[in-house]
Amino acid sequence: MTSWWTSGSEAEALQVLIDAVEKSDPSLSVENAAVSGGGGANAKQALAARLQASDPPDSWQLHPDGELKSYVEGGQVADISALWEKNGWAADLPEDVAEQQAFDGKYYTVPVGVHRGNVLWTNPGVLADAGVTLDESTTVDQFLDDMKTIADSGTTPICLGDKDVFASAQLLESFIMARVGAENWKALFTNEYAFDSADVEQALEDYKTALSLANEDHAALTWDEAAKKVAAGECAVSLMGDWAYGELAGAGFEPGVDFGWASFPDSAQIFDYVGDGFSIPASNIPNADAAELWLTTLMDPAVQTDFAAKKGSIPALTTADTSTLSDYQQETAATFKTADVVSSLAHGQVTTAEFARVFADAVSAFNGDQNVDSFLATMVSAQGSL
Repeated sequence: MTSWWTSGSEAEALQVLIDAVEKSDPSLSVENAAVSGGGGANAKQALAARLQASDPPDSWQLHPDGELKSYVEGGQVADISALWEKNGWAADLPEDVAEQQAFDGKYYTVPVGVHRGNVLWTNPGVLADAGVTLDESTTVDQFLDDMKTIADSGTTPICLGDKDVFASAQLLESFIMARVGAENWKALFTNEYAFDSADVEQALEDYKTALSLANEDHAALTWDEAAKKVAAGECAVSLMGDWAYGELAGAGFEPGVDFGWASFPDSAQIFDYVGDGFSIPASNIPNADAAELWLTTLMDPAVQTDFAAKKGSIPALTTADTSTLSDYQQETAATFKTADVVSSLAHGQVTTAEFARVFADAVSAFNGDQNVDSFLATMVSAQGSL
């Protein structure tokens, strides 16, 4: 089984799944072939090599929707609709979550958890010392002014860890979502809203300002190193998905004391959905019965709750108990029911893998040259391929 879960909290969460399936069948031994680095890119590259060589693992981690579509179109993932129907999973999932696991009416993956991508992780002490409050009413303009106030107080305002480009891509997509809104964000990927619109251009300018307020060593840090700097009081905020919650709590930082959280500005009702799921190969599967047991175990409500407790996510299944999860996770579960749910581009979920690659490369280039016109021209050209 392959994944890219190798940080402290990710590895602990993955072990929950492994322990559960090995408990279901003590004769089984799960080989954890997780690959670190690249924000998942290294694991996907290793998987592609195995698929090319007709040597697939029994199962692999992937994001639903756009990323899943690439595997479906490549004929690489198995149709598991019969397993869905046998267990009645569709009725136990939010409709939009279930839909993102399927194409043309057939299911190809199972969702083990739901992450929110547009969350600011904060240091309460640093914010209080600077007289800054971040809450659901905070606008992007107020946020950037607040970060400048924190800079004036002598503390680094924003910690970014974009050694793997997804972190800066996720920060930029959060600014774009905030400026264009949920519906126009979706329309960017159906060619109904242009990437060179005034609001996207303003988001680029916001992002450029944020980069000027970020730690100078951001290109040398990983996402988890940046998040831990926030909890240690070395900076005020960091934008990251709520896998950061699992990482910080797992490292011994106390929620609400060492670190806090807030929706990204102007985004209280936009939920940037990043899904965790697993699929099995369409052919040459080494251990078919074990792979089916793996998928079935992942859809056990109790397993999803235990997994979420380590990962910082919320269970995908509505039948899973969230009452034992943290205050943050219970807040997120409530928000997920009412917010406009959109999918992440930085994680290749909202559209094709090819388009996501163009976006990641454009963000990398922008981090160097900060050329707004060049970035917008690249993305408008890419829209033509959708």
